[in-house]
Order: sequence, then C-alpha cells, then structure tokens
Amino acid sequence: MKIPRVPRKALVVNGGLVVALLAAGTFAFRSVGTTSAATTAARTVTVSRGEVTQTVSASGNLSSATSVAANFSGSAGTVTAIYVAVGDTVSKGQALATVDKTSAEQGLISAQASLAQARAQLETTTQGQSAQDKARDQASVNSSRTNVNNAIASYNLDKSQQDAAVATARTNYDNSPSPTTQQALTQAQNTRDSVLLKDSQQIATAQSAVASAQANAAADSQPPKQGAVDSARAQVTAAQVQVDQAQQTVDQTTLTAPLAGTVTAINGSVGGQASSTGNSSSSSSSSSSAASSSSSSSSTSGFIVISDLTALKVTSLVAEADASKVALAQTATVTFPAVNKTATGSVTAIDSQSTVSNNVVEYGVTVTLQSQPSGLKLGQTASVVITTATRTDVLSAPSSAITKVGNFATVTVQNGSGTSTVTVQLGLSGDTRTEFLSGVKDGDVLVVPTTTDSSNGGGLGLPRGLGGVGGAGLPG
Repeated sequence: MKIPRVPRKALVVNGGLVVALLAAGTFAFRSVGTTSAATTAARTVTVSRGEVTQTVSASGNLSSATSVAANFSGSAGTVTAIYVAVGDTVSKGQALATVDKTSAEQGLISAQASLAQARAQLETTTQGQSAQDKARDQASVNSSRTNVNNAIASYNLDKSQQDAAVATARTNYDNSPSPTTQQALTQAQNTRDSVLLKDSQQIATAQSAVASAQANAAADSQPPKQGAVDSARAQVTAAQVQVDQAQQTVDQTTLTAPLAGTVTAINGSVGGQASSTGNSSSSSSSSSSAASSSSSSSSTSGFIVISDLTALKVTSLVAEADASKVALAQTATVTFPAVNKTATGSVTAIDSQSTVSNNVVEYGVTVTLQSQPSGLKLGQTASVVITTATRTDVLSAPSSAITKVGNFATVTVQNGSGTSTVTVQLGLSGDTRTEFLSGVKDGDVLVVPTTTDSSNGGGLGLPRGLGGVGGAGLPG
C-alpha cells in the first residue's frame, strides 16, 4: 500500500496550530487557578456588646383558666326551661335553667303538714302519769342516755379512723401530687365528712330522745306538764327542719350561675333529663399539673359550663431537652395565627410528670395571658415563645462563627492580613448569638468557618471544536 505524501506546507500549518493550542491551554490553566483563589472571600462577623436571648418555642390551644360545670344539685328531672345560650354573659346567682318541680313541691306540702301537726301537738295538754309510768319513763331516759354514750363513742372511733385515712391520703398527695392522689385525698375527706355527719345526726337523735324521755318523766312530778310541752316543741323543731330541707329541694329545681362569666357549653335541652351531680370546677395553678389542667379545662362537662374569659391560658407540650430551661414566672409571647394577634403572658404551671407520645418525651407548660387581644376564642391554636434566659450588655457574636470540639470552643480572629485561632470561654447560647466570657474583645473581627468545595478546583477545559494533538487537522 502506498502512503500518500503530506505537503510540507500543511505540516508547517498544523504544527503551528498545535503549538498555539498548547500555549493557550497553559495560559487558561494559570488564569483559572488564579481567579479561583482570588474570588474565595471569607465571611466575617464582628464581636459586639449587646443582648443575648434564649427562647423555647411550642404550640398549644387557648382555654379558660377557670371553668365551672353547673349541674342541678339535689333535684333531678325533666328540663322545663333553659334561660341562656352559648356566648351569653351571666352574673353570679343568675337563673340558668329549671327542671320539673312537681315532686319537690309535693314533698314540701307533706313536710308543711307534718309541721302543722307538731304545732297542734304542742298545745295539747296531757294527764299526769302513774308511778309505774314514771319508772317506765326513767328507764326510757336511762336507755336514751346509753344510746347517746354509744353514739358519742361511735363518733370518736369513726373520727379517729377517718382522720387517719385523710392523713394517709394527704401524705400520698404531698409526696406525689397528681390527679389520682388529689382525687384520693378528696374522696377520703368526703368520706370522713359523711361518716361524721351521720354519727353527729345519731348523737343528735339520741340526745333528742333523752330530752323527750326526760320531759315525759318530769311530767310525773310537775303539775304543769312541762315535759309534754318540751317534747312537743322538739317535734316542732324537727318538723321545721324537714320543711326547710323540702324548701331547699324546691329551690334547687332552678339552676343558678355559681360565678360570673360566659356560657361556653350547654349539654342539655328542654324535655331532656338532668341529673343531680353538683357543680365542678377546673383551674390551673403553679402547684397543679399543667397537662391535666389543660385536659380538664377543655373537657369540663356539666349541664351548663361557665368560663371566666377574663383569665385565659395556653397549655403546650415542650420537648424534654427544652423543658429544663423553663421556669415559673418566665415571660412569654403568644401568637394566634388565625386572628394574627399577639399577647404577652407568663409561665404559671409546669408538669412534673412527662407525657410520652411515639417515644417522644415532653412536658406540659401552662402560660397565662397577661394581655388579651380582641377576637380570641377558646380552642384557638397558639404559638408560644418563652424567654428562658437573657443577658444584657455582654460580648457576643453570631453562633456560626464559633467552632466547638467537645468542651472546647475556638474562634478565628482576623488581625491585619492574617488570622489566628483563639480559645474562648462561652456564656449563654442564645437563639442566634452566643455570649463570650473571655478570649475576645469588643470589635474583634471573626472569620466564619466555611466548607471548601473540592469540585471547584482548577481543571482545564478545552474549547469545543478543537481535538487532541493528533486531531489538529492532520491528514490520516
């Protein structure tokens, strides 16, 4: 095969192109490397004196600090009227609703009849009794006194036992405050009151029997028959008590507001049945559980619920890592996104017991509002920012300028044309800035550490359209 000859002129031209290409590439490489170094400028910040603030953020819902569930006491029956609606403002003692009072009024009529009979008996005179009747009356007096002594002994025994039960429940609550121990303490106190009331009534009944027996016995020796009169008077007194109780039952057929506030719920309707469970209230304080307080406030149920809208709170769950920073009386800013309103508040309760959800440990924190913007509604979502610490007139810089390795912290200080690494002692770590206790001074310029991108190194790229050395237009 014969190899074609390449003209000398073509060789000279192509060779010149190769030399020019290599020279251009070398210049481009040096230019790229120089530009990359020149354009990499370090970001700096300045140490200054001012304020460093640390906050904790959370979210929750707005509720009333005090809500009362108003229920019919002593009377249950069919609801005949409801005089208020949700949103109404009521005053203490205002009539809210009524139940059918037919049965209560019949009980009052019966008690009044018994009272009239006792009063008639009071005016009745009796004949003197015989010696045999005297002995019988004396035996009755002795028996009544024995009953009084037995009733007193029973009272003393029950009081000792019930006081011990209350003391045990109180100790349990003091050692471990919680809704459960609080309920146990309340139950123990209610049981003690109920038992001692029953014993007191038995003592009173026995004493009344003694008085009656003594009155009957006195009639044997006194011509005026004073004993019969005294006994009749005791019967009148007892009948009057029954009338008073019956009248109270009639009065309780009308439900009244236990406090001034706003009606936030009505859990009944005309024609429905109302139970007699008494009133219950929900409130929060620094000694109560915030989470449980929140729960009970939002879930307070009764025939009619009345809330004090002049005292509002937001209960939120704070992450375990932040909960240790929160303390009572710390100030907070509460924002309500739905109405674009902001209020100030303070921390009034912190849960001592954690809440665990999906393996996340949190603690309930209650913030009571100190200012109340218009347009707020119970249940609205709120964003809470609690100021947990503040340092004023201290040296600080953006936290991004600090490098931490274990317990050591350093900064890069720019001085003249160079830099130096300085060990610093840190104070409060705020949301964006960190306090310096030592190592730097006001006005120092710090270099913010940056991450170098190795992909931006000086690589050489050839313009498109130029091949390799062997492809610079040389004939094959």
